[in-house]
Amino acid sequence: MSILRVLREKINKIKIVISDLKIKENIIIIDFYTIVQLSIYTTLAIIFFNQIPKSLNLILTNIFIIFSILTIVVLSGKLNDNKWFMVFRRIYVIPLVLFLFDQVQNYIKVINPADYDDILIKWDYALFGVNPTEWIYQFANPIFTEILQISYASYFIMPIILGLELHFKNNDSFNKFAGYLIFSYYISYILYFIMPAIGPRFVLHDFGSINIELPGLFLTEYIRFIINSGENIPIDILKGISDLNPAFFVNRDCMPSGHTLVTTINMICAFKFKSKFRWIFLIFTILLIISTVYLRYHYVVDIIAGLLLVVLIFLFEPYIRQALNKSGFKSIIK
Repeated sequence: MSILRVLREKINKIKIVISDLKIKENIIIIDFYTIVQLSIYTTLAIIFFNQIPKSLNLILTNIFIIFSILTIVVLSGKLNDNKWFMVFRRIYVIPLVLFLFDQVQNYIKVINPADYDDILIKWDYALFGVNPTEWIYQFANPIFTEILQISYASYFIMPIILGLELHFKNNDSFNKFAGYLIFSYYISYILYFIMPAIGPRFVLHDFGSINIELPGLFLTEYIRFIINSGENIPIDILKGISDLNPAFFVNRDCMPSGHTLVTTINMICAFKFKSKFRWIFLIFTILLIISTVYLRYHYVVDIIAGLLLVVLIFLFEPYIRQALNKSGFKSIIK
């Protein structure tokens, strides 16, 4: 009994220390979702430890990041008047979103190694009677290609612009926007497990001929090179000095279309929170969705799935924030 009593006392002391750190009071929605996502990845790395390359490195890295986020949460209770810290508090997640996107590929190849492109192609054909990426090629034009390639790349910029605007405008609107946005990123990463796919530029078209078939003007090839590099295609292949198949290396991230999901979430939030850039976001969102097919990154069914997810996220994500707020997470805006 004495051992149990000592154990209970130790646990109570730990609870007091954690309570004094006020983690629950200061954690915000981007912290919570990121910690949950890292925890999911870490659990998968443990379960498939012998099948995932460098699984120990992934586990230790994720644990380190979780503790770093908790440190930021603790410091935020003491530095909430420091404007530079508060900016950092909200932008630290940007590289983590990219890091977590890249990391999910380690688990997809183990949990669901099959590619589902053939099924997605059949669904597109059943809907339209043609392959949309082949049909839209009749409208190919270097000026149009340049505009659409830039629009496709705006995916990385528009959420940052809106986030910074809302940061200086209103705390509540920023936190709600961040909740929708970060949740949409992370849920799309998890959904990649269901139907991994590499996209029409590899399956329906010759990836090596895209710059010839869809030339731009000034920036197209540079933007493509950067995007392809970020999708784990080795530089030697991109420079044309390797005979390796790029389809083997590229990320399995087509279904659902994360570009459609995130950009549409961003655009709707821009109108919801009365951003001064909302009409610009609307134009770029429409062009970006067209670009996903025109530039052969996605099947149309990927886009439909992304738009359906937009509806579901706006319906259900607020309930998650509300439940967390009621559970004592006071800094998570309902």
